[in-house]
Amino acid sequence: MTELFVAEADGIRITLPSGLAEFLADVPAALDHVGSVDGDPARDRLNVSVYPDDSEADDEYWRWMGDELDQSRAADRSAFATIVEVAEEGVLASVAEANGFLRVLVEIRLALAARLGVETEEDYRRLEETDAVVLDTLGELQVLLLRALTR
Repeated sequence: MTELFVAEADGIRITLPSGLAEFLADVPAALDHVGSVDGDPARDRLNVSVYPDDSEADDEYWRWMGDELDQSRAADRSAFATIVEVAEEGVLASVAEANGFLRVLVEIRLALAARLGVETEEDYRRLEETDAVVLDTLGELQVLLLRALTR
């Protein structure tokens, strides 16, 4: 079996089997909808308070940094979508693109866990098997890509 993420001199070669590429294709759109519904726990999980004991400082931080973070996330999601589109054949992603791909994997895993009510290990143990498999798959992809990035 072909390794999913292989470190090369110019970046990370990403090769995804068809089913995995299809699974990941919806990730950017799913993240774009975070917070579109009132009370979405994923919104709070992805936009944690930087100054939890100082709401004024926290508001100021988000006023100055929120747009920049949104733009960075949009760029990561765009790179992720582009890579996934051609990953069945294998694509060489730059280190920056691979890091963006990793950040998107982290984002979707955090968002899904929040929506599933996972706050503790015990919460995870109570998940439906299919939900646990999705979170585990995303976690395994994170680890594999991180290993390739640190070689």
